[in-house]
Amino acid sequence: MKRQYHKWFSDNLGRDMELLVFGHAGAKVLVFPTREGRFYDYENWGLVDALRHSIEGGHIRLFCVDCVDSESLYCKSVPPPTRAGRHRQYEGYILHEVIPLMLSENGTPPFAHRPRL
Repeated sequence: MKRQYHKWFSDNLGRDMELLVFGHAGAKVLVFPTREGRFYDYENWGLVDALRHSIEGGHIRLFCVDCVDSESLYCKSVPPPTRAGRHRQYEGYILHEVIPLMLSENGTPPFAHRPRL
């Protein structure tokens, strides 16, 4: 199974961010870690392996991102507006850094294979 590690300095967050990509083709799935989790948890907990058939078959491609929960929503040492501001910066990271990476991979937009309602 193709596994790619990415790390770059996020202008939105002002720090390095990491993510893992599993697969070579298929519908792009953005995977968020659990509360205060890490980008590698999905792999470490066996969930990537559970999806191995779909990933290797080119049906799905996982983009497992890191979070900043301990700097935002769960950072009780700062006031709520500051926490919300950090979460907005994380949203900017996802929208303006991660999604463009997803779009650049294989030329297929994320969720392109999602059925229309």
